[in-house]
Amino acid sequence: MDNILNYPQSTVVNRVVPKTMFYKFMEVNPRMKTHFVNDVVNITWLYKLSASSLNVTNTEDMKEIEVFVVNLKQPDCPTDLFTFIDTNMPHHIIFVLLHNDNAMVLINYKDWTDNTHTKFRICQAFASPWVPLSELELYVQGQSLPRIYDNFVAQVSGIGEHKAGSMADIVALRKQIATAEAELQILEKRMRKEPQLDRQLAMNKQVKAKRKELDNFKKKLEELK
Repeated sequence: MDNILNYPQSTVVNRVVPKTMFYKFMEVNPRMKTHFVNDVVNITWLYKLSASSLNVTNTEDMKEIEVFVVNLKQPDCPTDLFTFIDTNMPHHIIFVLLHNDNAMVLINYKDWTDNTHTKFRICQAFASPWVPLSELELYVQGQSLPRIYDNFVAQVSGIGEHKAGSMADIVALRKQIATAEAELQILEKRMRKEPQLDRQLAMNKQVKAKRKELDNFKKKLEELK
């Protein structure tokens, strides 16, 4: 496979990973195996980003970033397949999904479940729009692997510029904001439909409190950028 992201040659692995390798080393249930068979043509380990291949620093929590290119049979492949792979592999992963001549980037922002560094938990998934493969861009920016990874997330998610070390807090706040916005919509809808005035007043108090909570989350988010 070509060096589609134009990364330094020192990072290129370009090795096809047989789908059976995932069956062998992961606890693949029948549903996941069906996804591998029906949705995926092949998987290529295209890049290994590490301290040695990029001349940057790493940390105990992040030794490598792997970039896998997944050739799909159809563009609407369920993302739980990539969540499954990401949760079980001991490195941070960037997925480049291909279908015909189009591509997109999928990143499951994650951290370790404990200090043993054996399994991840997914915090939030971010995906770029589909674009022609010739227009695909994902820049390596930063002097350490955590900073490079966070900048990948920033590019794909649209978070953009942010303070070093703040990505975990940004992701957590964005989830809190999304939850608060959904809860606010439900409260406002219920208040509009409530026929009793006393209950409307009580619900209006809840709405105001939720709006204040939402504003505080947004202010905290701005402080991290």
